[in-house]
Amino acid sequence: MARYVHRHRALVRSIDQVQQELERPANRWLAMIGVLIVALIMVGLVWQKVKIAQLTQEIEQLEKQMIYYKEANEKLQGRVLHLSREDRIVSIARSKLNMTYPPYEMVRIPMFHRQNVGEE
Repeated sequence: MARYVHRHRALVRSIDQVQQELERPANRWLAMIGVLIVALIMVGLVWQKVKIAQLTQEIEQLEKQMIYYKEANEKLQGRVLHLSREDRIVSIARSKLNMTYPPYEMVRIPMFHRQNVGEE
């Protein structure tokens, strides 16, 4: 029992000392500033976690879009290859546009060269 009383008195004394220290104006302000700093750090950490989650979600969405556009690009490239085949173009030119190859005669086209103005 004596130990309990001794410990209890020591605890009460230390609590009284803490209260006396906190009653001083300077210590009160320091304690409030410390609590404010800790609160701001906690808010900053939470905000950082939320921002990281948002950016991670945005990255995943952009990666899905990139995959979609790559697949669409591959399909379009295949379509371009199909549509630009020479036999297909010749067939359309003959059937729909009534075009034919020119006769196998040599055609000479004269080329006129312009002289520079200063070289006259």
